[in-house]
Amino acid sequence: MKALAAFVMRGRSTAALVAAVAAVLFWLFPPFLIVSGATVALVTLRRGAAEGAWLMALAGLGAVALTGLALGTPWPMLDVLPTCWLPVWLLALVLRATVSLSRTVQAAALLGLLGVAGFYLVLGDPAIWWSGVLGQWEQALAPLAPADRPTLDQLLALLREWAPYLPGQAVGAALLFVLAGLLLGRWQQALLFNPGGFRPEFHELRLGRPLAALALALFGAAMLSGSPPLSNAALVLSLLYTVQGVALVHAVAFRRRLSPAWLLLFYLLLLVPLLSQGVMALGVADAWADFRNRVRPRVDQR
Repeated sequence: MKALAAFVMRGRSTAALVAAVAAVLFWLFPPFLIVSGATVALVTLRRGAAEGAWLMALAGLGAVALTGLALGTPWPMLDVLPTCWLPVWLLALVLRATVSLSRTVQAAALLGLLGVAGFYLVLGDPAIWWSGVLGQWEQALAPLAPADRPTLDQLLALLREWAPYLPGQAVGAALLFVLAGLLLGRWQQALLFNPGGFRPEFHELRLGRPLAALALALFGAAMLSGSPPLSNAALVLSLLYTVQGVALVHAVAFRRRLSPAWLLLFYLLLLVPLLSQGVMALGVADAWADFRNRVRPRVDQR
């Protein structure tokens, strides 16, 4: 990873090449979009807003052209890149100005909530919009054999039930890619210019009590009212507090000098919904409990 970061920092053309190729490889393996976002973050953090903007422009042209050759149309990439690169660029500017990962993730919370609000402003009721999309799919799949119709009908019914929560799920997924790209870019910057600097910065990630209070208020209001907009806003904040919970687990593992195998097991178990919700709750509770300072560093006995 350090070699890749060094290659990116060789110049504008090499950075654009890495970002464009990684963005196109997204269609084969979605996590490559994180690598392209990390390239934007690294260049912006190190060289500023203008250089980051030039990189997005050059790499965007390359990615669109390559996507057009590979898929026959460039339009899918034009939908993906602004959703990922522009927020990464903005958050990298916040991080460059504040030198605070906590404040940057707070800014990401604001972007996420604005994204949910924008979803409703642009599309109106997501259930109605999504129903129209599913209607088009149903017409396209109409020639299926009768034996396959029950399975298709069940799938469409499930997707219709999911429709009210589309804004929170879509914005949350995009925000996850954005934050992963930003953190990877920050880690690469530390590898090149501040070895060992990323670990304490990530371990001390805290979103603060006011945002935790807002998250709890949204969770409570969403549960009591059943309002989809409140539920979608709560979904976005829950993702960010899951990130804080992950940072807390890393900090505790480092203080207790646990084997990296424990962290690997933790990430595998994080795929279980119940555990991920527990990590999110841990992140919210940490705003008041300050678990990091309650855990004593392990002292090896000789």
